[in-house]
Amino acid sequence: MTSPLYLGIDVSKKKLHLGSSKKFLREFPNTIEGHEKLIKFVTKSKDVHLVMEASGGYESLACDDFQDAGLKVSVVQASCVHHYAKSIKVLAKTDQLDSKMIAKYAESANPSVTPKTPENVRKIRALRDRREQLVADRVREQNRFEKCRDRDILADLEASILELKAKEKQITKRIRQLIKNDQQMHRTYEILTSVLGVGEITAITLLGHFPELGSLSRQQIASLAGMAPHPQDSGDKKGKRRIYGGRAAVRRAMFMAARTAVIRCPVMIEFYTRLRNAGKPYKVAIIAVARKMLIRLNTLLKDENAQKKHLMECS
Repeated sequence: MTSPLYLGIDVSKKKLHLGSSKKFLREFPNTIEGHEKLIKFVTKSKDVHLVMEASGGYESLACDDFQDAGLKVSVVQASCVHHYAKSIKVLAKTDQLDSKMIAKYAESANPSVTPKTPENVRKIRALRDRREQLVADRVREQNRFEKCRDRDILADLEASILELKAKEKQITKRIRQLIKNDQQMHRTYEILTSVLGVGEITAITLLGHFPELGSLSRQQIASLAGMAPHPQDSGDKKGKRRIYGGRAAVRRAMFMAARTAVIRCPVMIEFYTRLRNAGKPYKVAIIAVARKMLIRLNTLLKDENAQKKHLMECS
């Protein structure tokens, strides 16, 4: 079995730098037209596997376009490539060198292919992120309104707040309609929101940013969300377990869901109280509740028997 031709892509806001493990190949604009040119360039070779780092969202559109073209794509953590480069004593850093290093890392690690995101999930994600931006803008305007003393500026801020609220409602309506029109997504949404603490926005976040929910193991789900505690032990020293990495949007949504659950859900109230009585800090206990909730949601979506039993209890 022959190995695929791994090509690394260093992603920036405006450019994509393409390289193999041996040499830098070419630079492309990080635009739709640039993606098309890169696709034509790499499809001249057989069994190409593109690898890029997660770059704060700048890689998302490129990844979608490459997957739509039928190419194998892996999005890997930047820290993995960084530590690999240090391990082989490569300290220099340029865009061209980074593209080669990503390809070299891929040859060593054989990263799994990133699953193609369904079109409706992409749309939900884009609308949800846009709604979050509008909410953040509205909160900023409201803070300015509270501190302002000029009547003319107050009127302007009030108009801006009303406009942002209207846009927010419009986006929410579009999201609801999209979920309603997709039978599978609507079913998933109903299961998610049937769990105490999981509201509409949390469910929408999970639909858009966590489509793997219900298809992986409990350990994989917790790790992917960045909610799995990692040990920091060495010899006799027992360090604090810490969470890091993962999907920030999912982690924030589940944190808020957990805060609601420890007030409304008897099971989570008991679990949270036990942790706090054992001396666990507030955030540690809340994250533990959020992780437990996420694993529960994963089980419900994965196991039909657990799903039926849960829905019967809720009815």
